[in-house]
Amino acid sequence: MKQKVFIIGGTGLVGRAIKESLTQAYEVVVTAGHHEVEGGYQLPAEDLDALISILEKENPDVVISSMRGDFQAQYRFHETLADWLGGKAKRLLFISTANVFDGDMSQPWTEEAQPNPGSDYGKYKRDCEAMLEHKLSGQLIIFRIPSVWAPDCPRMQLLREHSASREPLAAYPNDHVNVTLTDQVGACAKYVLDHDLKGIFHIGSRDTVDYYEFQKMVCDQLEIPYPVFELEHSPDKVYQAVIPARAEIPDALQLTVLQVLQALKQK
Repeated sequence: MKQKVFIIGGTGLVGRAIKESLTQAYEVVVTAGHHEVEGGYQLPAEDLDALISILEKENPDVVISSMRGDFQAQYRFHETLADWLGGKAKRLLFISTANVFDGDMSQPWTEEAQPNPGSDYGKYKRDCEAMLEHKLSGQLIIFRIPSVWAPDCPRMQLLREHSASREPLAAYPNDHVNVTLTDQVGACAKYVLDHDLKGIFHIGSRDTVDYYEFQKMVCDQLEIPYPVFELEHSPDKVYQAVIPARAEIPDALQLTVLQVLQALKQK
């Protein structure tokens, strides 16, 4: 009998990729925050009663949270979710972000580093991680992801739109990032669930790249004329990168920046 996976935010970019990766091996049910889902649920972050009702009805073995919205509402939502999961033979995979380190961008960070956010988004994710770790401990998996790419991703659409319109597109030379594909996030989610792994995982390329240069590389690979880049220079080299260092993830699921670029061209 297949385990049931409940994906909150399952119609977004990352949620869709995880669903596609899991569908054959697991029974998958998805939600969306603000529209109905065929075979799933509409579940706004503010509706805690609906959350409990759906959890009781579906009784999933695994919950994956890839939701977006108001930070305070999301935090209360995840508190309620953790209280329901706590003490049960169930797991939660929480999708977090490289922004939990955006208060100190002096270097890339691996999984064992302590978060140090500066942005409101980073602080929300850091606080949610800490709360979930306190409530769920060994039931919890955290994926921290950098900028995510796919042929239909918003970043790709932005490049195409600005290339066509010639409206300036802000770019940040000297801002070094690592990158990932939606497919990598989905494949790692399946591997971690299949092998019952726990803890924090950084899902992204093992190397970094200047983000402005990477945008131009994407344009070169896909033959998109360069947009008019409006450059905002940083006097120092900064990093927004979460480098994977967990030995449990096999080399076949690891990527380099070049492999990300090549995958975009192949699709």
